[in-house]
Amino acid sequence: MFQAGVELCNYMDTFFCCTVTSSKEFESVVTEHMLVYVISGELDVISKDRRHHLKRGQAYLIRRNCKAHKIEYPSKDGTPFKGLFLQLKVPMLRKTMNEYGLTVGDVPRYKSQSPYVMLPEHPLLTGMFRSLESYFELKQYPSELLMEAKIKEVIMTLIETMPELKSVLFDFVEPWKIDLADFMNQHYTVDMDLQGFAHYTGRSLSSFKKEFEDTFRMPPMKWIIRRRLDEARRLIEQERERPLDVYLRVGFKNLSHFSIAYKREFGYPPSCVGA
Repeated sequence: MFQAGVELCNYMDTFFCCTVTSSKEFESVVTEHMLVYVISGELDVISKDRRHHLKRGQAYLIRRNCKAHKIEYPSKDGTPFKGLFLQLKVPMLRKTMNEYGLTVGDVPRYKSQSPYVMLPEHPLLTGMFRSLESYFELKQYPSELLMEAKIKEVIMTLIETMPELKSVLFDFVEPWKIDLADFMNQHYTVDMDLQGFAHYTGRSLSSFKKEFEDTFRMPPMKWIIRRRLDEARRLIEQERERPLDVYLRVGFKNLSHFSIAYKREFGYPPSCVGA
């Protein structure tokens, strides 16, 4: 989805370069491992219990099937945020693992359960990212065959600098039939339709709806909207945040829709709080 102040270049739905000229907050569920490198500007990535701040030259990996919550913004001198994003998809990871005879058991496992893996500032990683950046600078993208070779290079460079990443990259277990209540309570702000929620919880749409109503005693969309409004009310009334800063964070697409829904639920518009 495009937003004002955001420029996105997309190559093969695998390789992306994003430029942001004013602060933007994004939240989504990542279906494949995503490698992110900050070329310029700054970036905050937010998990349930921690906030990471990244600047130029730093990088991280977000695990697949996890929620990504990030804020991209220019640096203090006004330099826009610019980042590289590269998907490491399961078929390519399997192919690389098999071709090079890689195994997981020969190194310690990566122990953290955080969705984000912060990468070290290592010369091998820096050189790799700079070579990828050059394609967007020159606007001359690699052929499909060369792109495959570059992705294999990325995978091998990652495990050369962080051997414990094998247990993350080569974990092909699907999270089917995960706990519905836990997933929804963590992801209710994500901009996703019911089919998407069903997919990420490992259920058909009909099974999702039935189990949802059995669990929460109300239809999914009604619960999602009410949950978003309850969180918005907490942020506005307890944290003293402005409605303008809250509506996108809790999952509403525009301020007008949010204000109408808020008034319908609580009997007064969010702008009246603290007035």
